[in-house]
Amino acid sequence: MAHEEVGMIFGDVGLGQFQISLSHPIERGDYLTVDDEANGRVLCQLDDLRRTSDLNLERADEIGRGEVSTPIHERLLGVARIIGFRDGQGLVKLPTIPFRPGAKVYRAEEPLIAEVLGLKHRGNTGAYLGLLRNHNLKVELDINQLVQRHVSVLAKTGGGKSYLLGVLIEELLRHKVTCVIIDPHGEYGSLRLAAEKNGVHARFGVESQGFARQVQEFSPDVQLNPSAKPLTFSLRHVEPRDLLVFMGLTNVKSFLAPLKELVESVAAGNPEYSVKDLVRAAEHGEGTVAETLHERLEYLEQTKILGAQGTSLNDLVEKGVATLINLRGVAPDVQELVVARIASTLFDNRKKNKIPPLFLVIEEAHNYAPQQGTATCSRVLKNIASEGRKFGLGLCVVTQRAARIDKTVLSQCNTQLILQVTNPLDLKAIAQSIEGLTAGMTEMIQSLPVGVALVTGGGYHTPLFCEVRPRATRHGGESVRIVDN
Repeated sequence: MAHEEVGMIFGDVGLGQFQISLSHPIERGDYLTVDDEANGRVLCQLDDLRRTSDLNLERADEIGRGEVSTPIHERLLGVARIIGFRDGQGLVKLPTIPFRPGAKVYRAEEPLIAEVLGLKHRGNTGAYLGLLRNHNLKVELDINQLVQRHVSVLAKTGGGKSYLLGVLIEELLRHKVTCVIIDPHGEYGSLRLAAEKNGVHARFGVESQGFARQVQEFSPDVQLNPSAKPLTFSLRHVEPRDLLVFMGLTNVKSFLAPLKELVESVAAGNPEYSVKDLVRAAEHGEGTVAETLHERLEYLEQTKILGAQGTSLNDLVEKGVATLINLRGVAPDVQELVVARIASTLFDNRKKNKIPPLFLVIEEAHNYAPQQGTATCSRVLKNIASEGRKFGLGLCVVTQRAARIDKTVLSQCNTQLILQVTNPLDLKAIAQSIEGLTAGMTEMIQSLPVGVALVTGGGYHTPLFCEVRPRATRHGGESVRIVDN
């Protein structure tokens, strides 16, 4: 079958890109090929597209008035980025001599695209994310690289990041990867349930499947989240300053010293003290501060978040299981403490090899590792981003505000899954954190259709656009309907 010719190289030609005069319309992002004298077929990608014409303002006015005018001469021009070719050793290389002006440009065929991009079935290490845009080639991420080199999922609000993360977690569960997921909105319990569609999706080849046996859920508030088991922490391991946060008291100056005195007096008489013991002791205090401490300790006792023992690490981390930490309805400052304690415990025990290698997923990560201000859990998340890979603790940060997440954390994520982003500050943060992202790709991110993601890393040497496959499980992140049709 003959190659489809789409245009010709013109103008000055560099080693990284070239201009094309197009004879057939193609889309920005399409794959092209040029026959190189020394290296055979070289894979390229259309990075920019524009139409030029000799129509000036005066002639446009004449046409608008219906007056006779000479024909409009126009041309479709593009700029292509050179991706490269596979040499005899299987390495991707760029030509060392620029292409010749006048050389023909063809639409690339799928076998060449798959060969150069490295689109292959990865067996036990492949996470099937979807299909290469406008092609039937599977995009499979290298799971080892995901865990060893960290991941970021970036999109604007409503861009589909929760759906994409659900697809990724399905693949991790299929491969029995241990996960802990910080779930601020309670969206991921639906991983237990098979999607409502029946049978196989024809193009993507995805069957409905639930993972009820591989998903467990914990929450500090089981009344609001009844499907979860109670998440508790050991009271004796909580410092008085953190205890104030659990109590919902932000005025440290007024309450820290009295609370310290209260805790020390109770602990002196009973080292195995409970929150109820603190409540009883606070009953006898006098004054506004004492009354407030008593009231807030009663509230804390009702939440059951602090107990004598706390949730066992062996219960929290189970090999091949995704543990959801459902924080729906929990106050933001308490969420920070919960995330900090869980992340620290996982990191410390992973260093000691007391728990299996695992993947820690942080939804709404800009709240827990912000670029500006402080969060209780920022430091430990930075440490995991910098050192977690040495100990088999992978990190996945998910956010709709790339500009607001700590740059240290974002820069350590070598695999990025990017859906539509339109905020200029977020685009700038993304461009600064990703190598090999061209100006054309940055522009494309702003207009990506729902369900298409830009993938960088994950075992691929060049960024590529992926049509995200349908979920096998039910999606739990839909927006609430205000008015019915």
